[in-house]
Amino acid sequence: MLTMIVSASDDAPALARLLTALVPAVAGEVLADVVVRGAAGASLEIAEDAGATIADGPLFSEALALARGDWLAGLPLTAAFMPAWVETLAAHMAMSPAAPARLVAHGGLFARRGAEGWLVPRALAPSAGAAEHDLQRLARRRGAGRLRILAAG
Repeated sequence: MLTMIVSASDDAPALARLLTALVPAVAGEVLADVVVRGAAGASLEIAEDAGATIADGPLFSEALALARGDWLAGLPLTAAFMPAWVETLAAHMAMSPAAPARLVAHGGLFARRGAEGWLVPRALAPSAGAAEHDLQRLARRRGAGRLRILAAG
């Protein structure tokens, strides 16, 4: 199962949209939990109301320590999903051997690049270090596939 790690900001409506969009992954038994870091004010209330785990400290490693899933993913607050994204994500997570992926929008050659996320097997996280940018880099390494689950912006 997957833990989604979300870095919140003061954009409470965007956090609410993203958390709502994750509900099908919970229903499909793909998403184990969501860890929200950096939430304050209305964003903190939204995260708590949604049942997310709150990472109080400023370090990404603190959010990582709270994750319960065998897979870790990160998305920007502005992410929107394509239809059947849960099935695509589940199929990738079921592949053997487990491999990191970049979460990208589907688009043609001249499509505008939009929000991008990352997906990493938890077992590979220690090799990357305890910083979010290290996991992003791991997901971008040569050989890591692109998983097209995001809607073009």
